[in-house]
Amino acid sequence: MNEIIIILSKWFHLLGTVIWIGAMILLLFVIIPSAKEVFGSTPEFKKLLKSIGKRMTFLVNIAIIIIIISGILLAVSGSNSEVREEHSFGESLIFMGKIVLASIMVIIHFSRNKIIAPILEKMAAKEPTSKSFIRLQKVQMDLVWVNLTLGLIVMFLSVML
Repeated sequence: MNEIIIILSKWFHLLGTVIWIGAMILLLFVIIPSAKEVFGSTPEFKKLLKSIGKRMTFLVNIAIIIIIISGILLAVSGSNSEVREEHSFGESLIFMGKIVLASIMVIIHFSRNKIIAPILEKMAAKEPTSKSFIRLQKVQMDLVWVNLTLGLIVMFLSVML
């Protein structure tokens, strides 16, 4: 494969990762705490988070597509250190672990946005103070923390290869 395509694939792979992990870090450590500080738990707080969430989700969806396409290009090229033929059994396990964890991250991301978010939206209109609504909101945020943790582990595994 053309060397420029390999270099661009690596760059796009890193860019997609930075966008996805960065979005989670920004949301959890900057946006939510700052919005709570300014708005408390008011309707404005919820409107702001919903607006930011839509924009961030769109950006992360693009990042995921970029990561998948660039990852496939790198795997097909065979030039990536992660997929070279002479790697050890341990390196193969690390690479497979990285793929499995990244796949779980994608599943969590799309489950949050395509399954949980619509349920929360319906519940917010009918019963915004119910225990089940509050519990599902907590699950929704806990899954962001899980994805951030998995993402950091995937990054660590990548460095090990």
